[in-house]
Amino acid sequence: MKIPFAAAGLLLIFTAVARGAMVSDNSSGDNYLLGYSTATLNIQYHLHPQIEVKNGVVTVDTSTIPSSEITAVRNSLMEIPGVRQVVLQNTMSTTSEAGLVPASAAEKPPAATGTALPQEYQIGFTQLSTSASPYVLPTGVFPAGRLFDPLMADPKWPGFSAAYEHYAPGHFLGWKDVAQVSIGDTIPFYRGNLPDQFQWETGLQADVYAFFNLDSPSADLQNADYLVGAYGSVRRDNLSLMVRFFHQSSHLGDNLLINEPEYISLRQTVSYEEINAIGSVDLMQKLFRLYGGVGILIAPDPSSLGLWSFEYGAEFNGPPLTHMQGFVINPVAGADFQNWSANNYNTDISLRAGIQFTNGTPESSRFQVLLEYFHGNSYNGQFYVVPIQYIGFGVHFYF
Repeated sequence: MKIPFAAAGLLLIFTAVARGAMVSDNSSGDNYLLGYSTATLNIQYHLHPQIEVKNGVVTVDTSTIPSSEITAVRNSLMEIPGVRQVVLQNTMSTTSEAGLVPASAAEKPPAATGTALPQEYQIGFTQLSTSASPYVLPTGVFPAGRLFDPLMADPKWPGFSAAYEHYAPGHFLGWKDVAQVSIGDTIPFYRGNLPDQFQWETGLQADVYAFFNLDSPSADLQNADYLVGAYGSVRRDNLSLMVRFFHQSSHLGDNLLINEPEYISLRQTVSYEEINAIGSVDLMQKLFRLYGGVGILIAPDPSSLGLWSFEYGAEFNGPPLTHMQGFVINPVAGADFQNWSANNYNTDISLRAGIQFTNGTPESSRFQVLLEYFHGNSYNGQFYVVPIQYIGFGVHFYF
């Protein structure tokens, strides 16, 4: 029976949207305003200050907000339905930085008369915890989030995914409709702080990549790649670096060998260890991202795999299309390029674009719905010399 991966992806999308639509839009609720305010600053400005909401009054710690953006932040918060007032205060100083902002020009506070201001205009100075940088993530054992963000257009970046791929006509192996799946993720074991606002992290990356020929009688498994390894990463503000050491091995599917025995003579061992390092820089408050890195293969089998690989690319992480309490949708796009010595350094091109669902925090899990295009040599191990080109549709999830 063929595997309806595209239908499963659509069902996941509709379920997520339906659940989001069921969230209450009661703008008078403080919890709603807290989620809305947090999402606005996270996604629109890529800022992560401490925020408190009480009776419709939003209190924001400005100690991590650039002074040039305070006015814009204040105006954006005042546009949120249900916000009565905005209080901006810098917990690193002894005085309020921007003071109280009435909900409208008609609600100006009264002139000083020597008596106390009405309660709605009084400023509280509750001590808020501060973060040295909006990029700083929680520390400790099995922390949330990751210091080095996933490379969304990299076809072999560990994550949970299911994609339908339609190959260009005339493929010499006869592939036409293909399902590509992966099961795995990047799992941080420990994260800690270093001097000068650096953070470090170590953990495990593991994944199984498999693809199925949907035009065969039983949607035959063609190839499965197994990847497992350790990584270490560091981050300071908009700069991040990941160094990995991993093993990958590749195996042809049993049904493929049974139904098409001619592949038995083509079967070979494809296995290697790789050390690679990838650096990344976020630009314009994480609106854009550039990255690049290099890898070296250790004892590759067969030796024709060569030794070197290069990867580089760019990503776009757009402002929110819509956001509700704990539910943020924004456009994303990515372009990934790879050159392998195994294929004479021909450029493999992977392009992806679509929408992303998060809870609006930097450590949030990510669910992406993407249109996909690939042109280059197959990234499925046993077929690494085979040129392919396809367009497709995929869903991707990163914890």
